[in-house]
Amino acid sequence: MAVANEVQKRSVNKKSASDGQLERKRLRMMMLIRRFEERTYQEYTKPGQRIGGFCHLYSGQEAIAVGIAAIYQKGKDYLINGYRDHGHSLALGMKARPAMAEMFGRSTGCSKGKGGSMHFFQAEVGNIGGHGIVGGQIPLGVGAAFSCWYKKTGGVCFTLFGDGAINQGTFNEALNLASLWKLPVIFIVENNHMAMGTQVERASAEPDLAQRACGYNMPHRNIDGNDLDTVIDELTEAAEHARRGEGPSYLVANTYRFRGHSMSDAMKYRTREEAEKARLRDPITLYEQHLRDRELIDDAAVEAIETEVRAIVDDAAQFADSSPHPELEEMYKDVLAEQYPLQK
Repeated sequence: MAVANEVQKRSVNKKSASDGQLERKRLRMMMLIRRFEERTYQEYTKPGQRIGGFCHLYSGQEAIAVGIAAIYQKGKDYLINGYRDHGHSLALGMKARPAMAEMFGRSTGCSKGKGGSMHFFQAEVGNIGGHGIVGGQIPLGVGAAFSCWYKKTGGVCFTLFGDGAINQGTFNEALNLASLWKLPVIFIVENNHMAMGTQVERASAEPDLAQRACGYNMPHRNIDGNDLDTVIDELTEAAEHARRGEGPSYLVANTYRFRGHSMSDAMKYRTREEAEKARLRDPITLYEQHLRDRELIDDAAVEAIETEVRAIVDDAAQFADSSPHPELEEMYKDVLAEQYPLQK
């Protein structure tokens, strides 16, 4: 009932002018990300573990990644984020096979099996990666935005980080420079409220994280990171602002991760009641109910999507398991990318 009441507040009981195909694709992508993460958890924890190293799951935050993908302009825009990067990569168009193969450390992975969970890259769609250093990607995102500005491409850089990263010094330096030069960057805090394992109010003197941008002369606000339509609307406004040459925006997308910080996290810092309450605002459930209220989807359609995405993930796991490990000499490749001078 709580979910139904939430979507009814939007007053969308009529069918849209479209046939709902776009909306169903967005629901499908959120479901694909969720099933991919669930399979990742299974492969990591079962005997004969095929996934090694650090691994950070995106379950519960899917609306943010899919919302970005809805307005992302391939060939112009960039996206950069931290180590919780699987969902963004899939949403931008990375196939499940190279994504899962990277998790398995195989040569067919998106980073040739050398990056693992924290380092998903795909230059073809402008995904400039997951980065393992907390907050380290924020100034890099400003650099990508500078490139868009300098080359006058009309592109923007979606720069994502968590609530824990805003206490890094690079956060302040990056926001200041971006605003000073009016660079086309959208700073997005994926605020899941607990960083590694410490609630925001215990780590931030100002618990309203949107207020952290007050000193940088840019639009800043909290948004509902679990409501896909809200995410799309807010990001559209921020992207248009940047493309007009009016500079950066700072959005705090309030959400909740259903899994631990990483695979070794026992989540002792939150209660069962808290987690159950958060499940009432599962972004997939909210969006599915939203489409049902608009009569754009029914039980049969949801079941068909569920069957399809499970088959995709099963195939990806089989593909990854049958793929070879990188050859030893691969460790010396892709270490340095030569940048040639601009032609006059």
